[in-house]
Amino acid sequence: MDFIIDNKGSLGANEPSVSGESSLVSRLLEEYRQESATHAAPPRKNDKKSSSLESFFDEMGWNGRRKKKKQKDDILQELQNAKSEVQEVLKKSVITPEFEKQHVVPPYELSEKILKKQRKKEAEKTKGKKWYGLPATEMTEEVKRDLEILQMRAVLDPKRFYKKNDLKVLPKYFQIGKVVDSPLDYYNNRLTKKERKRTLVDELLADAEFNKYNKRKYKEIIQEKQKTHYKAWREAKKLKKKKK
Repeated sequence: MDFIIDNKGSLGANEPSVSGESSLVSRLLEEYRQESATHAAPPRKNDKKSSSLESFFDEMGWNGRRKKKKQKDDILQELQNAKSEVQEVLKKSVITPEFEKQHVVPPYELSEKILKKQRKKEAEKTKGKKWYGLPATEMTEEVKRDLEILQMRAVLDPKRFYKKNDLKVLPKYFQIGKVVDSPLDYYNNRLTKKERKRTLVDELLADAEFNKYNKRKYKEIIQEKQKTHYKAWREAKKLKKKKK
């Protein structure tokens, strides 16, 4: 509705005067207020979002969280928790990274008997918690020779006393370490690169004093056998000839 108000002019003699409780201007303003009140304002976008969130919270039963805004740290914490839950579930999954290389799909559920066998195999890989998880190292030829030499260490150096071995067989659970020279030691006390060997057998073969001692002991043993066992060997030879 468009209208013009003239506040400068004056009413003529022929024009009627407006009197009473409400003038023309007041009536027009009242009609404009009534029309503006009847036309409702369109809903805002934020109102739609808030109403949809409230309805969603009502459906989920989250009445306590309806008007609370989640902070950034809380959202990140929830994402991390969800990620950890997913990882825990994936650990039990049959589909592994190398799943396509398998010829047969593994079973989803295993019997208690098979699970016991698997647990037993896992337990045999280490000595146990009391031994701080001492592993069962792979037995190779080089490792086997080194262990045999350690068992016969009393013969290697006759001037040194060693405690008797508890085991008569080679150990199953052991670890091999590497001795690192201390920076405080003088360089004469350290081994050179030529003297360093890969195994104990190589070190003993490279030791000149050890070789001399072995040769001398070998000669002594042969001489004792020739003296004591010569007569028995000669009699055994005669008996063999008679039987033929």
